[in-house]
Amino acid sequence: MKIERAAAFAAQQRTLNAFRVLDENICLLDYRADYGLPEMLASNSSSLFKTVRTLQKYLHAPVRLPLYRKGGCSTFNTVAPDGTVFMGRNFDYKEARCLVVWTHPEDGYKSVAMVNQNHLLHNDLAHARHRMRVLAAPYASMDGVNEKGLCIAILQVHGRTRQRTGRPQTVTTVAVRAILDTCATVDEAIAVFEKYDMNDLLGSCYHYQISDADGNSAIVEYVDDKMYVIRQEEKGEPLKVTNFFLTPCDHYVKTGRDRFAIMDKALTENPSLTEEQCMKLLEDAKAYYRSKYKVYFVKTLWSAVYNLTERSMLLSARADFSRQYRLYADKPMVVEKVKG
Repeated sequence: MKIERAAAFAAQQRTLNAFRVLDENICLLDYRADYGLPEMLASNSSSLFKTVRTLQKYLHAPVRLPLYRKGGCSTFNTVAPDGTVFMGRNFDYKEARCLVVWTHPEDGYKSVAMVNQNHLLHNDLAHARHRMRVLAAPYASMDGVNEKGLCIAILQVHGRTRQRTGRPQTVTTVAVRAILDTCATVDEAIAVFEKYDMNDLLGSCYHYQISDADGNSAIVEYVDDKMYVIRQEEKGEPLKVTNFFLTPCDHYVKTGRDRFAIMDKALTENPSLTEEQCMKLLEDAKAYYRSKYKVYFVKTLWSAVYNLTERSMLLSARADFSRQYRLYADKPMVVEKVKG
């Protein structure tokens, strides 16, 4: 047991030492430690508190998990004229730096994912207690793509989800991590959602867009604690989503309808976008507005065009589209400057 603990601690230290600052907006992390996904899924956690306690016990570290507040976000999928499959994603939130995280599960798929560092309460690298919170990064992933070309993104909507059907319990970001680690197709991802009773974090509801390398895409929503799946009529058809339910319901909230209209118009006029056109659409749909509930502005923290055919990501941070980087799911810490 002591030998196992020592090995786990050494892997955690390698992970912490791999943390690197790319620029003033983006940090990088090659996560080489075991983050205990089977244990997290088996814990039957139905709340943030229980999830954090399970993770702290497994990692033996004072980690935290996402503290959600009101935000924005936009996603869409498309297939380029040459057959390349893309999924575009804007993450809109209170201003913060973003963190690119590579994971390498022993019995799962490699992936690269995006984390909002404020969700980890990660502010001071010089303080050892704050530094250890980086170890929770796999469970703070807001979007990502794995080595099979499966991409998923979280978006916030009005409401609350607390399913109680008798299935095992889980929470938002643990489900996302399970899908990135174990799923290669949209159908496999939906099967993961169907296996668990979903619980949101801190009283907000979320829906999800999932896309795969074959051009399939779907949106998963929870309305009044019932799961709904919105699918394409045919493979390759663009879907798009912001911060209101697409499932017919009484939860009528206007948040994100302007951004949805921008994407809808662009994808109706041209449903087959190139990578450059995807990034331009994300720029057109970027967010900047004062939060209705908090004294801060919501803005686009990152824009990512996920190439599901190539298993890569084109990344721009804080709406600075003059600087863009390319990163790969299977090439940790490798960054190619595309612009800027």
